[in-house]
Amino acid sequence: MKKERRQPRHFDDQFRLSVLKDYYESGASYSQISRKYDVSSGNVIAWERKYMNKCVPLPADIQELEKQVFMAKKSKEARVPQVKSEEDKLREENARLRKALEYSELRNEALNEVLKIGREQYGIDLLKKAGAKQ
Repeated sequence: MKKERRQPRHFDDQFRLSVLKDYYESGASYSQISRKYDVSSGNVIAWERKYMNKCVPLPADIQELEKQVFMAKKSKEARVPQVKSEEDKLREENARLRKALEYSELRNEALNEVLKIGREQYGIDLLKKAGAKQ
């Protein structure tokens, strides 16, 4: 059974800007907004870039909605707390330590590979002390 391909939907500027306005005012994530309006989160991201970069001239009747979107975005940015909580600091430290551990494990793996190559190709066992009885 052949699966039907969905035809791409076309959205007008009014709809796009109202979605963006809701996104900024609600503080919801891209995925929450995309589910609410039945659009892909990629569309929401692309619309945000498109209108924030002013790549497309907007009709005069949409200028007011664009201004509302801009104001909603500014108020959303203002709501973001500048001071990090102790929990956020611990999460960042945890993430940093995980990366450091990952790097260290990768480095150890590389060094073990060097030892293995030295043993196989050159007959040198670098783990044994020089002069030790074999």
